[in-house]
Amino acid sequence: MILDYRERINLLMKLRDVIKGYEKEIYRALEADLGKSAFEAYESEIGLILMELNYTIKYLSSWMKFKTVPTPLSHMPATSMVYREPYGRVLILSPWNYPFHLTLIPLIHAWAAGNQVTIKPSEIAEHSQKVIYEMLTENFHTSRVRVMTGGPKVTMDLLDKKFDFIFFTGSKRVGRIIMEKAASQMTPVCLQMGGKTPCIVDKTCNLRSAAKRIVRGKFLNCGQSSTAPEFVLIDESVKDAFIQYVRRYIRQFYGKEPLKSPDYGKIINHIHFYRLMDLIEHQEIIIGGEFDTMTLQIAPTVVYENSLCSEMMKTEIFGPILPLITYQTWEEAIDKIDRFHHSPALYLFTKDKEHEEYVKNHCFAGSICINDTMLQAATTYLPFGGVGSSGTGKYHGKAGFDTFSNIKSVMRRSSAGGSSVMYPPFTDKMQLLKKILK
Repeated sequence: MILDYRERINLLMKLRDVIKGYEKEIYRALEADLGKSAFEAYESEIGLILMELNYTIKYLSSWMKFKTVPTPLSHMPATSMVYREPYGRVLILSPWNYPFHLTLIPLIHAWAAGNQVTIKPSEIAEHSQKVIYEMLTENFHTSRVRVMTGGPKVTMDLLDKKFDFIFFTGSKRVGRIIMEKAASQMTPVCLQMGGKTPCIVDKTCNLRSAAKRIVRGKFLNCGQSSTAPEFVLIDESVKDAFIQYVRRYIRQFYGKEPLKSPDYGKIINHIHFYRLMDLIEHQEIIIGGEFDTMTLQIAPTVVYENSLCSEMMKTEIFGPILPLITYQTWEEAIDKIDRFHHSPALYLFTKDKEHEEYVKNHCFAGSICINDTMLQAATTYLPFGGVGSSGTGKYHGKAGFDTFSNIKSVMRRSSAGGSSVMYPPFTDKMQLLKKILK
């Protein structure tokens, strides 16, 4: 049964009330799983979810209306329309790094489009998974949403079932498995995955502002963000000044001892903690490097990196480690950036309009932000998603509604009248055909 407008709005409004009612539980879960402060939890999770909900509620009526589009002269008399209808049963597989944000925003879009939803939150963020399960199962009927908990076996069992659409956020390794499973049943997918997100700092930029914004974007959620800068590619002539600014802002944001800062989080678990420690074991550390195995914390760390072929540069870091790579000329910078094709995002700090235009028009990335980081991923007005190996499909705002909708073409032709040019015999009709079809 296709949900009408009022049923969809009621679901979304109820979800908004439920989230507000569970605000304290969400704070506690995020602190336990990721060490997030209440401010960061609201800024990067609850606040963005509510913003998406309010935007969707405001515009859903207009999104649901069919759109009349032009009809070719050869098809007249007729009317052409575009309808959006739900896929039906959709599966949302969400990750651990933003467990509420990356579960509930896809749910908002799925419900806005009228779908029945099954959610599998990540078991790695165990406290968040429990709250998500309780929030949704105690407040919504199973005909609207089901929440499945457990480990990889639960995910694989779900993938063996037939769904009409699958939305996945996570690693490329798991994304490939999702795509293979979906392909076996011809199920359409939207995959949001990670990659190496470059950040270029040229010599014309405001270095102080660049350092401040890069430090904020990189170390938010301890670097456990798919769109966080993975490395900084910086003009050699401004490297030293940039490092001093980075050092200043790390101290300003997190104090002399970042591991004791209430505004600095932790790594999700021991597996990821030791993976990150292995990455920096043989690196030349410029800033940071302190760690605490008990609290699973690694201080904001900046390292020198000379090779694009090192283990640090071949893998997605997904943690609070920022490699610094220098370049001598703009052409050299572009050559290095081109090796990271299909990145989830790309950042450029510059005052040079030619550099800006080149990056916007020639660098292939899921999204681009000039003179800041992460902000392009935190708005309802811009579609968000990767490209190529970093993802397929977009969401946020209307793009999310469209992603969870089957876009159906409808033509209604009059039963009377119409041109006879398309019907045999075709003798002496070629010139008229060429006039019509051009």
